[in-house]
Amino acid sequence: MQYKSIRARLALTTFLVLVCSLLGSMWIANRAFSTTIRETTYAELSAKADYLATLTKDSPKPWLQEHFDSYAASTATRITIINRKGVVLFDSDYEAEILNNHLYREEVQAALMNGKAFSERRSSTQNLPVLYWAIALEDHPTIAVLRVSKTLSQLAGYQTTYQSLFLRGVGILILFFLLLTFFVITMITRPLDQLKGLARKYATGELQTKLHLTSPQELAELSHTMEEMAQEIQEKISLVEFGKNQVEAILNSLSEGILLLDRNLNIKVANQEAHLLFTDHKDSVLERNLSQLISSNEVRTLCNATLLDGEERELTIEQYGHLFGQTARIAGKQRVRELKMLTCAVQSSEGFISSVVLSINDMTELKRLEQIRKDFVANVSHELKTPITSIAGFAEALTETQKPEEIIHFSKIINRQANRMKRLVEDLLLLSSLEQEQNKASMSWTTLEQIVGETEEACKYRYEERRSILQIAPSNPDNLLLYVNENLIAQALTNLVINALNYSEAGAKVLLSAIVGEEQVTFSVLDHGIGIPRDVQDRIFERFYRVDAARSRSQGGTGLGLSIVKHIVNVHGGKLSLESEIGRGSTFTIVLPRMGGHLKDLQKRSDELYRKH
Repeated sequence: MQYKSIRARLALTTFLVLVCSLLGSMWIANRAFSTTIRETTYAELSAKADYLATLTKDSPKPWLQEHFDSYAASTATRITIINRKGVVLFDSDYEAEILNNHLYREEVQAALMNGKAFSERRSSTQNLPVLYWAIALEDHPTIAVLRVSKTLSQLAGYQTTYQSLFLRGVGILILFFLLLTFFVITMITRPLDQLKGLARKYATGELQTKLHLTSPQELAELSHTMEEMAQEIQEKISLVEFGKNQVEAILNSLSEGILLLDRNLNIKVANQEAHLLFTDHKDSVLERNLSQLISSNEVRTLCNATLLDGEERELTIEQYGHLFGQTARIAGKQRVRELKMLTCAVQSSEGFISSVVLSINDMTELKRLEQIRKDFVANVSHELKTPITSIAGFAEALTETQKPEEIIHFSKIINRQANRMKRLVEDLLLLSSLEQEQNKASMSWTTLEQIVGETEEACKYRYEERRSILQIAPSNPDNLLLYVNENLIAQALTNLVINALNYSEAGAKVLLSAIVGEEQVTFSVLDHGIGIPRDVQDRIFERFYRVDAARSRSQGGTGLGLSIVKHIVNVHGGKLSLESEIGRGSTFTIVLPRMGGHLKDLQKRSDELYRKH
């Protein structure tokens, strides 16, 4: 049986100590009693031997034998007389004739040599020790050695009495010591059990638990040390968690996806952007293999190469859904994403490359903006080149002619091209201003009638030229005010109404409707013109993009009108939508918050503060 608990080991140890102590006490008591009784018996035998030796000098033999018999019987002592040849002349317990020669008995030889001697032998009949004392009679003519002996029969009685007392005492002592042991063990093990419970709570994360153990001193100090250790661990855990939260915040704030891969290319860490890059996967990307997210041998080869030599590597690859590389380019056409990937090795404290960091940067928007910039520069150059060339050519022709009709004709052309350049520059400046304002345009309360009136006034002459009809249908039954930038909204509506006129036949009807509600205001411009193809509807709000470039230029358009409308709507925090069908016309809809986004937020905060107080 294995004794693993402290309680069992203490009980066993105490029991063994008790048994050893009792056995040791029993042995010492027996030894002390035996030694004492032997010394006393030897002293008694010595005195008797000296007395009997004195009697043998002058006493006649018949009287001596008779006296020795009575003396031996009264003192329970055996008396033996031996001559120089070892022949037994007298024995108080046995007939002398039947006894063998005693010359070479141990005590006899020692007495002949030293005058006195003693020895001890065990009786074969009684199984008890027998003590012998021998004295040499040098001056006696016939007797050489006088020996007296006595059996230690009292040892048997002592052992019987001692064993009886010992067993009763042992029972009492065992019971007492068992109770004492149980009490002592309980005093020791109860704090240990409390310490064990404290350790288990610490193991489960309950590091704020206190024990307040006061005794015994050693265990109280151990408890205090454990509490200090738990406090230090709690502080370190807090620091680690704070550091972890900082790292997670930093990683999640990055605009590029970050993946930490082990040597088997299993994902161990992924930031929020990495999850967004792989939206097809509803579950977490953690513990997935890289091949489950990126089915590209090039990317895996890139990561494995960095794991081998620790060198940083870079790769740009196209993605469309779960496809990568050339396959994505073919399947996705213009809808592919361009991902830039960079690998960086992570070394352990021993210098071993244990993992690799794969950063994934979506370059699609950057490439798109770069292409927009290039297109913008090309379009601006093209839009300005035509009027400038025309102005320069007709200005040169104007200097060379003297005919009044040519001078008037060339001057009108130069004026028209200059006005076209002026409108283009004004539109560009307005776009730049809207982009710089970024929802900070000055706004004020105005009426729907004011906005609609300005729009109608700005478009009236164009409609009269084309003999077209602008129908206005305002709806504001509660006469609610609008918190907007009046000029910008009028500019946006004017652009939409003029655009509807340009892409409709002469004499067509255009409907401008406005509905004011408690929360928002909705403007709609509906025409029955040529319509806009569905595949280009997402691009018509780009700068200089025209569905019909020749028609737009012939109408004097700059190609910036719808882009300006989109920016004005964004400045007001609204939404711009389009519904169009080829040959049946188009409907542009603007939805704006009636009170403006900032004003509504301020009113909401004011209402909350008022309710609190």
